[in-house]
Amino acid sequence: MQQSESGQVLAWAAILLPLLLALVGLVFDGGLMFAQFRRARWAADGAAVAAASEIDAELFAERGQVRLKPDAVGVAQAYGRQNDPDLHITGVHVANNVIYVQGWVQVEPVFLGLFGVGDLSLQVRGRERPAWGISEEGQ
Repeated sequence: MQQSESGQVLAWAAILLPLLLALVGLVFDGGLMFAQFRRARWAADGAAVAAASEIDAELFAERGQVRLKPDAVGVAQAYGRQNDPDLHITGVHVANNVIYVQGWVQVEPVFLGLFGVGDLSLQVRGRERPAWGISEEGQ
């Protein structure tokens, strides 16, 4: 080994080790965010199912139209809180006979927090189409 090549491993380690640690930190934070988003999404989907059980049954049976009862929003919020206490439901509405539940969840990144990045807000949306044994339109 020549004198001019000594210390190259140390130089490469000094350059690549921070990059490797940054990559591991980003993967860790990404995994935390994905897990929190998935849990909130499942809770929002469940809240949409709960809201779908609170529709005007007579109107749905007669005309096939979905209209929520007044307590449907409260039922959806209670179900969402029960399944993910961090989920904040901001809206429950019906469009094209599908019930949508919108909300958000706050995530605190660990690695990015070291660089001053604060809490992040992830938007979630759940949906459900009430059918009650109906398998096709107009049935």
